Amino acid sequence: MANSKSNSDRHAYATIDTAPGADGYWCDSVSPAKKNATPMWFSYGGGGVATVTLQFQRPGDTGWTDYTTDETLEDGAMFIMEAWGAGVKWRAGVKSGGLTSGTNKIGFDW
Repeated sequence: MANSKSNSDRHAYATIDTAPGADGYWCDSVSPAKKNATPMWFSYGGGGVATVTLQFQRPGDTGWTDYTTDETLEDGAMFIMEAWGAGVKWRAGVKSGGLTSGTNKIGFDW
């Protein structure tokens, strides 16, 4: 298979089952404040193994910043995103070298 994205007015997902290239592979970015997403959930599943990275971008930033956490996500993990800064965008993905095995579905629901 190939990596893919799935989007609607209520979610943004990426399915990663092929090693990402140099830029990684990311779901489309979402801005909770602009979508009035109360609440917004991040989820990880699919049965695969990967190092998933959450990133944010503030208005005026030229690039993405890794969100640092000590959490290890298990298959089926879901948690509420509580960062509501106006104009802040979030994305989730797998960086180059971060796919270990299987199919990994990551993204946001609101």
